Amino acid sequence: MSHIANPSKYTRRYHPRHSLAQYIINQIESLELRPQDIVKQMGYPLKHTIPAYDRLRHVLSSKFLGLDGSYMDKHFTADGFLAKLFAVLEIPYQPFAEDIAQIKYDLANYSNTLPRYSLRAEVDFTFTSADNWMSRGAASRFAQVHLPSSFAKLDDAARKSVIQDSICEHYQQYEGSLPYDGIIKGYRLTIEQNNHVVDHAEYGLPKSSSI
Repeated sequence: MSHIANPSKYTRRYHPRHSLAQYIINQIESLELRPQDIVKQMGYPLKHTIPAYDRLRHVLSSKFLGLDGSYMDKHFTADGFLAKLFAVLEIPYQPFAEDIAQIKYDLANYSNTLPRYSLRAEVDFTFTSADNWMSRGAASRFAQVHLPSSFAKLDDAARKSVIQDSICEHYQQYEGSLPYDGIIKGYRLTIEQNNHVVDHAEYGLPKSSSI
């Protein structure tokens, strides 16, 4: 495979992290196709040209060619986007089916090695002897703080930002309105790897400087 040493105006915005992406970029260079030409031939409406171009750039700069679902739209699935891109660039899909299958295999194994994060509020509930375990369990669900499914794949700065936003949103929603006179004392992030807790972090309330 030949690599483009000095990308032209057709390819300078792509930053391949996979050899197949580099192959695709070489083909784009050979055909002298601008991104807007590519997404138009893929069937994207004119008003969606810019987001479609952003997806194209993301896919060709992604370690997994976007097959991890990291950039989706209503027009194509992750597989469908690649298949259509191959057709537009006149690249036969079948010879690269094994490469794509390998990406999916690597992605599945990569996902299995990601740590699991859970964020919960530390809440003091006022239970009485009449409150059974079912009532207590139902109340404890209010302490769970939602984190996006892609949280483990974010970098440290992005994770910190998501945690801050999630804590603020949870606190604003539930402080003063929890059942059993629940009072939020703080928040705790738990990190698990292979079903074992490997680390944790404590956070104060949003009004505290510790967040």
